[in-house]
This record gives sequence, C-alpha cells and structure tokens, in this order.
Amino acid sequence: MRKIIYMILAVLLAVSCENTVEKIWSDENEAMLVVNAQMLQDNHNHRVFVNCSEGGSTTKILDAAVTCAINGGAAVQALPVIVEKELYNGNIAEEFYGYGFDADLNPGDEVAINVRWKDLSASAKVKVPESAATITALDTMKVVLTGENSNTGGNTRTTRQYNITVKDFPGEKNYYMLRAEEIYYRIDASGRKVASISCNGQFDADYDRILHPLESSLMDDIIGSDNRYEIFNDEMFADASCTLKIMDAYYYYYLDDVFRFFEQFEEGDSYAMDRIFKVYTISFEEYLYLKALGSNELDLEFMTEPVIYPENVTGGLGFVTVVTPSTWTISFPPELYTGEPPIDAYRYTDPIAERPDDYYY
Repeated sequence: MRKIIYMILAVLLAVSCENTVEKIWSDENEAMLVVNAQMLQDNHNHRVFVNCSEGGSTTKILDAAVTCAINGGAAVQALPVIVEKELYNGNIAEEFYGYGFDADLNPGDEVAINVRWKDLSASAKVKVPESAATITALDTMKVVLTGENSNTGGNTRTTRQYNITVKDFPGEKNYYMLRAEEIYYRIDASGRKVASISCNGQFDADYDRILHPLESSLMDDIIGSDNRYEIFNDEMFADASCTLKIMDAYYYYYLDDVFRFFEQFEEGDSYAMDRIFKVYTISFEEYLYLKALGSNELDLEFMTEPVIYPENVTGGLGFVTVVTPSTWTISFPPELYTGEPPIDAYRYTDPIAERPDDYYY
C-alpha cells in the first residue's frame, strides 16, 4: 500500500520551534473535504476552493454548501462562480472558479468558513492579522543588464528597476509575500478615463538577494528554493528595513481580456497605467506551505496533488488564511495609443484554469 508521508514537514519540525501538523495519506483513506482559501484583506471579493480527497486522489466539488461568518455574525452563503470566457480562437470556455462571497475584512476580525457536502463537513477559523510590514518608500531607475544576467541569452537590455523599501515590524519573527497589480486605463481624446482593466502584476525578482539569495538556507535545501510566490522573511533585516530590487518582467503573459481591452481603443485614445506593489504579512505556516507549493527542485512524484501542509481545517484537510497588505502605487503618465497593445507579451488563449498563480485568485 502506497503511503504519502509528509517527511519534509517532520524535518522542518526538527529545525523549528513552531507547532505544525504531520499528516499521512494512503490509497485507502476515507473521503475527506479539502478546503483551501487565501483571502486578501484589501479585496472585497473572496474565493473558497473545495475538493474531495479519497483513495489518494482529489476531485473538484461543484455543489457544496459553503458559508462565511465574520465575528460570529450571520452566515453569508458563498455561491459557485462559473465564468464563460471567449477565447482568441472564438471558442467559449466555461470554468469553475470556486465559491465566491463578498465581505469587508478588517484587522482583528475572526473569519469562519464552513463547508458541507453530502455527509461530509469541514470548517476553519482564522483571524485577520494586523499589517506588520510597511512599504516606506519606492523609487525607480533605469538599469542596463548585460551578459548572462540579462535574461536575453547574453544580450544587453535596458529595463526599469523598482527599489522598494520595506520596514520590518520589530520584536517578532515575520514572514512576507510580495505581489503586484496592474491597472490599465483607456483615456479618450478629451482626457477622460472611460474604461479600465486590472490584472496580476508581473515582475522579475531574480536579481534581488533577499527574495533569491545566492546561498541557499537549510530550509531551501530541504524543500527547494524556486520561490515562485516571492515569499521572504526578516532574517536579513530584523527590526530594521530592507530594499527589494525588482525589475520589469522580460516575458509578460496576459489573458485575452487585456488584449481585447486594447482592441477597443479608437484613434486619438491614450492609455495610462498604475502599478501597485503589495507586501503581505503571512504566517509561518503559510510561509512553509508556499515554499513547498512553489518549489520545482524536489521530486514529488510520489505525492498526490495538492501538496497540503500544514493545515488548519477541522474535519478535513487544507489551509485557509487571510493576509494583510502594505501597498504603494506608481502612476505612469498617459501615452498616445499607436494601434498596438503597449506590452510585449504572450497572449493566453487557453481556458482560465491555466492562468498563472491560480492558487491566489
């Protein structure tokens, strides 16, 4: 009988003082609900993803009863989110996007998620954290990358660098995650903003030595150091500040929505963009979870997906969390639209499920 044992977590327990949960799955395990959610405190819309784990495999659940209650108040039902998307080739893709609900989450709130499906039930309670990190400054500069560091096969390229100063919350061991959002605006000939679209911000953090150290730590050696989710801790700047050095991405990937947005522009229109950088405060458990989830350096073929550890779901498996951001917005001045999208990007023409970083959104 094949057993999936969270050996990595056991090793991490040996080198840390944090309390986490060791879980053993097998091909003969009984059906259990798997509930995952990462709620962003600065968002009004939230999503909960529900699967059923049985016999070493997982199945997406489309008809669960999912509710959310804040501070013991009345439960709000989360409804299935089904989105129809017209693809670039003209086909229509219908994708299930989890269970959605609207709520304003404030620091200190207690959020309770309850899930029922057939004779199974699971629940989780989490507290909205106070923001620990603070973005205190952000400036930009042009840099020239040459040779192997240019990400262009040895050629030289000029790019924009963002210097993001982050102040650590003193007296605690803290864990963070860097994200970005881009908002494009359509501006008509009279100067009015007539439309906008928001998408995940893309950037290149490979050159930053806090997000991507030259020397790996013991934890990196154990569970990999790919750092797809751009998480970091305050080990190098405890009780002080650091400056993250982020570049514009060399390769951009956008869904059809962004391209279709620019296709609606008319002669005389201009465009402008806001780029919003966000540093989220996350828990130690989520830090470990994302470390493993984003790693591509460990052979996990003997594990079923998703890899879930640690967990905070009662009556089931999974991880539910709320993260609080510190944000900084850079507004770029309008430029005249020339007939082509102002982005050198690949166009996603596949269904929504294949968008990058679907774990978050």
